[in-house]
Amino acid sequence: MAEASGDGSMEDRISALPDELLIHVLSHLRSREAVHTCVLARRWRDLWQWVPCIDVSFKEFADMPYEDDDEDDFEFKRFVNRLLMLRRPVDLEAFWLEYRLPTDTEYPEDDSADANLWIAHALQYKAQAVKVVDYNYRLHLAPAVFTSAYLKRLHICFAFLFQGFFKHLDMGCPVLEDLFISNTSIKDRDIFSNTLKYLTLTDDFLHPLEHDHQPSISAPKLISLSIDGSPSGPRLPILKNMASLETASVVLVWKLISNCNADDIKQFLGELSHVRSLDLCYGVEKVEMEKNYRWCPTFPNLTDLTLHSWCVYGNFYALTVFLQNSPNLKKLTLDLYQPWYENGVICAITGELEDRSFTCEQLEIVEIICSEGNELLPWVNQFLLDSGIRPDQMRVSYED
Repeated sequence: MAEASGDGSMEDRISALPDELLIHVLSHLRSREAVHTCVLARRWRDLWQWVPCIDVSFKEFADMPYEDDDEDDFEFKRFVNRLLMLRRPVDLEAFWLEYRLPTDTEYPEDDSADANLWIAHALQYKAQAVKVVDYNYRLHLAPAVFTSAYLKRLHICFAFLFQGFFKHLDMGCPVLEDLFISNTSIKDRDIFSNTLKYLTLTDDFLHPLEHDHQPSISAPKLISLSIDGSPSGPRLPILKNMASLETASVVLVWKLISNCNADDIKQFLGELSHVRSLDLCYGVEKVEMEKNYRWCPTFPNLTDLTLHSWCVYGNFYALTVFLQNSPNLKKLTLDLYQPWYENGVICAITGELEDRSFTCEQLEIVEIICSEGNELLPWVNQFLLDSGIRPDQMRVSYED
């Protein structure tokens, strides 16, 4: 901000701010924008070199007046290399990289060398958070790069993680707490960590080299687990060592899991039995449970449960089972949007119950989420009323 001084000249009050404050402001800009501030005035010439955050994206070079993408990529690489070379040796808080490996390259692992070097540079300067995205889905991340006593948060999207990645990550990053992986091919047989507290796996992941292997996820310190999209493979992943888990959000879809049986479901849910909050969307295939088969564990700590339309089919079989096993439930959310289908059959868990009664003495509210005119709504309302749920405990939220 500039204001007129007593003699009529313009006073630059922003440039008069302390270096620490200006550098903090620059840390909220993308790195190319921060570098461009060097032309504002002599006062700004070197400030960008002290910024503790690096945020670089190939998209900023896509509008350059070049005839092909190769020139854009060259300019992007040259900018990042010079940025890392010229910046001051100050510790990093975060490193964000949006990359685009060429699609016509025969050896993408070789073309990934630049990105791996940049990540290694960031970790050398104690980056606590790293995010890497390759929009052409060809980036090969080298396990050895991820060696840092400071890295706490790691976000990977559209990349390849080969065998040994999680073993090295567990050994090389002893304070890593938060891992987000999306649309990434994981070649390890299993995902495991002794340090993670938050794990998010979205869309297509887990492509073990042994296609008949049932993968596993093991994390003894994990507090929050989010799976949205399911692993590619013949069966549900095995969950292990989840005793610390408090919150779980799981979306399982049939497009990526080719087979699911009662024992797999029992094992999977058994490791979630200590959670306080559970959101479960099941869309693998129709599974009919044998009479009196205890596939659903007791959830003694569960206070917040979200289930989707799959749970109301089979005469509310799955919903009834969950309510019978959730004695301390306070809030139930039913999302009644359209269910998953496989070969024209609704994906659901069904079976027979000798006893259909349940008691949820702590239940305070049942929220139903659906579109107006949803055909399941009257059916669900009647079930809840017949089960002893009072009208004042029920709330309907209409969403498009």
